[in-house]
Amino acid sequence: MRDIKFFRTDLLVYLFLAVQIGLWTQTKAYKPDLAIVPDVPSIASVKALSLGDEQFYFRTLGFQLQNAGDTFGRFTALKKYNYNQLYHWFTLLDTLDSKSNFIPSLAAYYFSQTQNTPDVIYVLRYLDEHASRDLYNKWWWMSQAVYLANHKLKDKDLALKLAYKLASTPRDDVPMWVKQMPAFIHEKRGEEEQALAIISDILNNVDDIDPGELNFMTYFVRDRLNKFIADHPELKKLENSSMYKENAK
Repeated sequence: MRDIKFFRTDLLVYLFLAVQIGLWTQTKAYKPDLAIVPDVPSIASVKALSLGDEQFYFRTLGFQLQNAGDTFGRFTALKKYNYNQLYHWFTLLDTLDSKSNFIPSLAAYYFSQTQNTPDVIYVLRYLDEHASRDLYNKWWWMSQAVYLANHKLKDKDLALKLAYKLASTPRDDVPMWVKQMPAFIHEKRGEEEQALAIISDILNNVDDIDPGELNFMTYFVRDRLNKFIADHPELKKLENSSMYKENAK
């Protein structure tokens, strides 16, 4: 009787094994459709699904976005992501928490490293919009937008536009390079006269400049003036003439 019981148990195991093998042979070619970047839900649905705890849901969705494309044993190159969808995810999560630096950090330091450089424009657009809403507290992310425009996209016109936005940051305790940024971009564009004018304006209108910064800007002005005079010999003659008249007095 005992042998019959074990026989029935073994038969059941083999039966299930046979069914499993048969199922596998028929379905092994089917792969789950795992999107890299999930579809973006509406703001209304996100607000409803948060169940009143928007901070918790913000962190949950942010974590999912951070790991998008790298779940279920996958590893996905950044160039394969849909950056238009990522942009909409960034802006959606800002509706849950616009003060957090997590999403702009994720955008600026991770997703901007995509091998498909034109996609960086979506990251830049988000950083520009995110920072523009509160430039007083978010000026750092505008500086990252300037960097991406200048170094990643090589778009000097866009970089200059963003640099002027950055320089308009309405606070006095930002690093001096924030105010100087348009000058640096102008110089990259070969517009040394405009760069010289901006640095000179800062020297003439900003009080309590750090001695190190003061030395740098003084050198900047003197060096560019010398280059400008070297490129325009007629100014050298005028300078010498002025010095002669001054000495004659």
